[in-house]
Amino acid sequence: MADLMKRAEKLDSLRLKGIAEKLTLEEAQNIVNIWGIFLEHSGGVRMLFATDIPQSILPFPIEILQGALNKMEAYYYELGMQDRVKLLESTEAMLMQYEEDDEAMKATAKRYADKKFRDVFITGLKDYQMSQLQKGYLVDKKLWKLSESRIKELLE
Repeated sequence: MADLMKRAEKLDSLRLKGIAEKLTLEEAQNIVNIWGIFLEHSGGVRMLFATDIPQSILPFPIEILQGALNKMEAYYYELGMQDRVKLLESTEAMLMQYEEDDEAMKATAKRYADKKFRDVFITGLKDYQMSQLQKGYLVDKKLWKLSESRIKELLE
């Protein structure tokens, strides 16, 4: 927990770099849109690394990403769009999961070195896969899934 507090303090200090002021509104909008797409597709990465994700996985350096989020938060605040401000603030908090690449890899390696952790984690991965299979997937804007009987048939 102390580690996450240090990361939160570091994120706060990034604001002092003034990147939000240097970005154009168009740049900030594009960066935030890319960040949103990244978040939609990064569940597996977050699952594997937990709260120790290497910063180089981010679509932009963390300083630029936070600057863009801050600029858009201020923009939406001025427009009175509090729901968007809160949404961006919640995604900004997710930046605390990212740390320097080497430190992230050390922490992840330490976790995976623990046999009990690996056993529980692998069980969780398998449960997650089955849960996703049962829920189905959107294909061409329609829900599609293989039935349990079809999965068993294919795996025989």
